[in-house]
Amino acid sequence: MKKILCLLLTLCLAMGLTPALAEGKYTPGTYEATAAGFGGDIKIAVEVSEDAILNVTVLEHAETEGVGTNAIDQMPAAFVEANSADIDGVSGCTFSSDALKEAVAAALAQAAGEEIAPVSTEVAMNDGTYTATVTSFDEIVGVVTPGEMTMNVTIADNKITAIEIPEFTDSDIIGGMAFEKLTGDVIEYQSMDVDTLTGATVSSNAFLAALSQCVEQAGGDPAALKAREIPKPEPQTVTYDTQVVVIGAGMAGLSAAVEAAKGGADVILVEKQQVYSSSTTRSLGFVMGAGTPDQEAQGIEDTTDAFYEDIYSLYADEPTLDTDLLHKLTADSTALNAFLHENGVTFDHVKNVSDRGARKTMRVHVTNGGGSGLVSTLAKVAEDAGATVLMGTAVDKLIIDDNGAVKGVHAVNVNGDDVTINAEATILCAGSYTDNPELLAELNPLVDNAEYLCGCGDGTSYYLGVQAGAEIVPVDYIQMMFYYYSPSWTDGFPEVMPGSPDMPAWDVVLLNGAGERVINEQDFCFEFVKKNWGAGYHEGYCLLGAAHLEKYPETVRIGLNSKVTVSGLPFAYQEDTIEALAEDIGFDPEVLKATVEKYNEACASGKDEEFGKDAEYLTPIEAPYTMLRLPMICTDGYTGVKINTKAEVIGTEGNPIPGFYAAGSCACAQITSINYFGCGTSLLTCGVFGRQAAQSAIEAIAAK
Repeated sequence: MKKILCLLLTLCLAMGLTPALAEGKYTPGTYEATAAGFGGDIKIAVEVSEDAILNVTVLEHAETEGVGTNAIDQMPAAFVEANSADIDGVSGCTFSSDALKEAVAAALAQAAGEEIAPVSTEVAMNDGTYTATVTSFDEIVGVVTPGEMTMNVTIADNKITAIEIPEFTDSDIIGGMAFEKLTGDVIEYQSMDVDTLTGATVSSNAFLAALSQCVEQAGGDPAALKAREIPKPEPQTVTYDTQVVVIGAGMAGLSAAVEAAKGGADVILVEKQQVYSSSTTRSLGFVMGAGTPDQEAQGIEDTTDAFYEDIYSLYADEPTLDTDLLHKLTADSTALNAFLHENGVTFDHVKNVSDRGARKTMRVHVTNGGGSGLVSTLAKVAEDAGATVLMGTAVDKLIIDDNGAVKGVHAVNVNGDDVTINAEATILCAGSYTDNPELLAELNPLVDNAEYLCGCGDGTSYYLGVQAGAEIVPVDYIQMMFYYYSPSWTDGFPEVMPGSPDMPAWDVVLLNGAGERVINEQDFCFEFVKKNWGAGYHEGYCLLGAAHLEKYPETVRIGLNSKVTVSGLPFAYQEDTIEALAEDIGFDPEVLKATVEKYNEACASGKDEEFGKDAEYLTPIEAPYTMLRLPMICTDGYTGVKINTKAEVIGTEGNPIPGFYAAGSCACAQITSINYFGCGTSLLTCGVFGRQAAQSAIEAIAAK
C-alpha cells in the first residue's frame, strides 16, 4: 500500500498537477497516507471539502528534532493555504519536505477517487560521477547531533556502476555496515526500492537522500528507480539446534558469545537489528578496571579491593544493592581486561571520571575506536571462533518446557522467516527498555522530563524475563543526568554543557529545583543528580553572570532561542535583576537572592566554606543574570531480572531458572545507584557477567 501511495505523488507531480487540479473536486472527508521521511515513515491525515484542503495533520513521524521537524511544523499550514500538494519545501530538510508532499498528494488522490497508472521504471541518466552531501547521524561526547555524509555516484551506460561514501560521521559499525549493504543492493538490482536497515534508519535515509540527489544531477528520475521492485524471498520456517543461544549483540552478548565459542560450545548469537547498533556501539567505549597492566604502564597503583570500596561508598544506601555481585564485578574486572586484550581490543590510555572523591583513581580504560571499535573487534572474534550470527532477527518468546526450564527461543527475521532455535542454554543480553516509551512510563513514571533518551533496548529482555517467571528487581530511576543539552539544537553547539560528565563548566553555580546551591560544581555530575532527585526535583539549573556570558556566548544564545521539548518551557532566561530571574523560573526570590549573595561572598573571600570549590573557579555572579535549565538526559533503564553471581536468572520462588542466564543492562538493578560511578561501569558490568553467563552455561551443559 505504501508503495502505491508513493507512486500516486510521482505521477501527479510529473504531470505538473495535483489531484485537486486534475479532478476539480473531492469527496469530503479525512484521508490518511504514509511516505518515507528521513527518520522513518511520516503518516498524515488530510481533511477536505468538495474543493479545498481544510486541514493537514501529521499523525506520526520520527524526523530529527530541529531539522525534519521544521518541515513537520511549517508545511501543513502551507498545504492548506496553497490548496495543493505542490508547494515549496523547507530549506535544510528536503527529504522530510518531499515525504510530506508525497503523502499529501497521495491522500488527495484518494479524495479525488483517481485511478493512477503505474509509474514507469524507465530512466535516462547521463554518464559521469556525481556528488551529494546530506544530513546524517553524528554524536559528540555521546549525545546526538546532526552529522553529514558525502556520496559519489558513478553512472555509465545508464546504470549506477559505483557508489562511494568517502566521508560520513556515523560509526563504521552502524553507518558503514548500512552503506555497504545498501550499495550492494542498489548496484545489483539497479533499483532504489531498498528498505532502510533496522538500527541504522537515519544513516539509511541519508544514503537514499544523497543517491536521489546524484540521480537527479545525472538527469534521471529517482521515482523511476524506486518503482523497480526488488524481489523479496518467500518467508521460510527455519529451525536451528545449538548448545548456547545469546540474545543481543552488545558488550554483554558479544562477551558471552566469544567466551562460549572459545570454550568449545556451539553458539548462535541473535541480534534484532541489521547492524550492530547497540548502546555499546553508541558509547564512548570506556571500560572500568582495576589492577590492570594498562594501569601499571601508566604508574597507577590500584587494587580490586580498593575498587570495591570506592563503588560501595557511593552505592551503600541503595535498597537493591547486592554486595556479592558488586564484589564479583570489581574482582573480575582485571580478568575482563585481560580477556579484551587477548581478543584484540586495545586501549589508548587510562583516565578517571573525576579528580575528586571515590572516582579519582584512574580506572577508565579508553578503547581505541570507541564503542564502535570495541563492538567490531569482538564481533569478528565471535564469528572467527565459530559463532553463528543472525542479524535482523528479533526474538519474541522463549521456549520453556513443562518443568520451567528455558530451552531456546522463537524469533522472526527481517525476511519474515519463522525461526526456532533449540538450545541447552539461553543467555539474555538484549539491553533495557528506554527505547520503549510505554514500558518506560510503566516502570519509571517519575522519569517525566527526559529531553534525551539514548538507550537502545526496546524492552525485549524485560518481557522475556517476565515470560520465564523471573523475579524483577524494580528501580524507580534510570541512568540519567541533569545537564544542558537537547537533540533539537541544530544551529550550533554550546561551548560547555553545565552538569554534563564530559563538557562541564565549573565556574558557574548549579542549583536545585528550589534555587539552592547544593553541590561543589567540581564534583562529578551524578553527585548533583543524587542531590536533586533525592529532594524530589526532576531538573536542575545553572546560573551564569556577566563574566560567563562573555565566556560562553554560544551556550547562552542557544538556550535563549530554544525550548525544552517535553515541557515547552524556555531553555534559558536572562534578566537584569535576580528578582526578575526568580519570577521567570518560579523560584522564591529571597531564596535565590540569598544563594547568590552567599556565593558572591565566597568569591570575594576566595574561599568556598560551604562546598570547598577551588578558588580559581569562584567567579562572581553579576548582572546580566542568565539561568539555564538542566533537564533529564537519560540512557538505559535499570529495572530488570534478578541474577546471582553465576549470572543465573532467579525465578519468583527464589531459585535459578534452569537454562536461563542474563547479563548487562537487563540484569544490573542489583549493582547500580542514582549516584552512578561513571562511564565505563556499565560496559564492565556487561563484560564481567556476559563472560560469567557463558562459563556457567558451559559448566551446566558439561554436567548433563
